[in-house]
Amino acid sequence: MLYKKRQPPKQLKGLHALVRRLPASHEKYRFIQEELYNHRAGYGGEQEYDRCMQEVRTDFPHAILNDLSLLHDSVRFQMDSVFIAPDRIVISEVKNVADRIIVKGSPLQFLKETPAGTRTVFRSPAAELERKIHFFESWLAARGIAVPVTGLITFAHNNEIVIEEAPSMPVLSNYEAPSYFRELQIGQPVLSAPEIRALADELLVCHFEYNPFPLAARYGIAAADLKQGMLCGSCTADAVLAASGSKWRCTHCGKETRAPYTQTIEEYFMLAGETLTNRDFCTFTGLTCRHVAKRALQNPILRKMGTRKAAAYTLAE
Repeated sequence: MLYKKRQPPKQLKGLHALVRRLPASHEKYRFIQEELYNHRAGYGGEQEYDRCMQEVRTDFPHAILNDLSLLHDSVRFQMDSVFIAPDRIVISEVKNVADRIIVKGSPLQFLKETPAGTRTVFRSPAAELERKIHFFESWLAARGIAVPVTGLITFAHNNEIVIEEAPSMPVLSNYEAPSYFRELQIGQPVLSAPEIRALADELLVCHFEYNPFPLAARYGIAAADLKQGMLCGSCTADAVLAASGSKWRCTHCGKETRAPYTQTIEEYFMLAGETLTNRDFCTFTGLTCRHVAKRALQNPILRKMGTRKAAAYTLAE
């Protein structure tokens, strides 16, 4: 049973906004573009895994939780997918790598090989999983739950996977994952069906949404380097809205809107800062009238702190 669906990552939305706001001439523009591409590809691979896992039907009770983030001993660890069975828990690490995959041993290495034959070592998903297994076992032990935790590595594309020396966990394509789980040979049960449900509920309660914002500081970009203005949310161009009477008009697609402030406020918190003042908003949007800015900040997505000149805003919970 699916207990937790996957949601689009916050960082993906933030990177999209950052690419739009960062001038193409900026020294980090190309790097941010690559970050956006990698996060979009990673999320696409995870979505494919989820589509494949919709086929899973078993004769034993189970629970599936996707994109689970937990905290243990002040350490955050995120798991692409967690499958709880009566005798074990399987953490899946989903990778979206289009090239030929080669798994070498002594030491364990994962390589991708292009059609031209160029080989590149990439970060070992087995090492990532071992870290997550360690912290998840500790998290479970702190709650008096003793159940084996294992790992599964899957690749989103129908890659050719060459395993020269098998790692300590299976390596499969996404489309093979349903068969892997359907064919699990269940040993001595550790968790009953009610206990599986209870554990899944506890994981949902303890899950916390990772907040990567503000991204500009995270990537070492000065907020002053970002483009000013309110950008159009209706076209793909990085076009700035221009005031047209009581409305705002896109300089590229021509679409008009009456109050385009919410998107801009969200972009500010994703990119520039954790609190927002009238002056900050004027700087970010290019507004020259603080009274217009004050009215724009009377937005239900904001929570006001302080009064008069000391007033500042944060996102409402």
